[in-house]
Amino acid sequence: MVRHVNRISPKEAQVIAHDIRWKIMELLSRDELIYAKRIAEILKLSEQKVHYHITQLRNAGLLVPNGVRSIKRGRAKLFKPVATQFLLSLSKYEFHETAFDKIILNNFFQKEEFSGTIVVGSAEPHGKYDAISRDGHLAGELCWYLGNHGPLQKGSYIPQYITTDLDYEKFNNNKKTNLILIGGHITNTVTAHHNAVLKSKFNVYFLENQIMSGQKYYSHPAHGLIALFQNPKSPDFWVLILAGVRSLGTQAAIFTIISDRCDLLSERTEFATILQGESKDGLRISGVKKVMNISLDSD
Repeated sequence: MVRHVNRISPKEAQVIAHDIRWKIMELLSRDELIYAKRIAEILKLSEQKVHYHITQLRNAGLLVPNGVRSIKRGRAKLFKPVATQFLLSLSKYEFHETAFDKIILNNFFQKEEFSGTIVVGSAEPHGKYDAISRDGHLAGELCWYLGNHGPLQKGSYIPQYITTDLDYEKFNNNKKTNLILIGGHITNTVTAHHNAVLKSKFNVYFLENQIMSGQKYYSHPAHGLIALFQNPKSPDFWVLILAGVRSLGTQAAIFTIISDRCDLLSERTEFATILQGESKDGLRISGVKKVMNISLDSD
């Protein structure tokens, strides 16, 4: 289920402001496996009428496909609302963006499909430090988030874009694509490659076991960095780095995204944010707080 608020126009509001359509939207928001025939039975309407109203909602962009369900006489198409809340405002309204809206949707989706490569460090010893990445499960958490927030959920279309850093360097290093890099420069060699870009753009970069910004050092194991910037070699494509001083810091960066903590991120189009995760057991992040937002160095 897409959880964020959807802003609608007067024309879309006119479509949804209909007793039958509103009831259909309510049913679909509560039960993702419900289909037209069952909706017709619940609302005591003809199936033809239900299909008509579903078509109106789809044409207005208020419903999207949600797979199919096997029934006795074949297969029934399933649909779901694009959001559980809709906003129509006659005056200026401070719209609450989610991290997905601000970062992922705007830069990593094209024509309602994820467009990019998620790169996580290899679990084999590799790189300058002969390091082993333990961030693979974080890529899984991020994909779960994307699959639940994407405009169209198409089953397994997200996971096919995951690769390790060594595989990426071997096969795709020259390919022009959007990149989401998980893990710091020690465990992810693609992050290490972009470390110089971070330094030149934001005056922030990774050292061996710390993040340096100006003359300040951040070395807590739960210190993390979220950086979003255009690829200098391919300005049409974006790079998003989610990395930490240690694995706990990388968890904190992922936690910020999947918890929709947009309040921790800069309003700038390109930015770097240093944050610190909170953990009760030193193993799992349970919260996060902002340490510093960094604009472009030229600003």
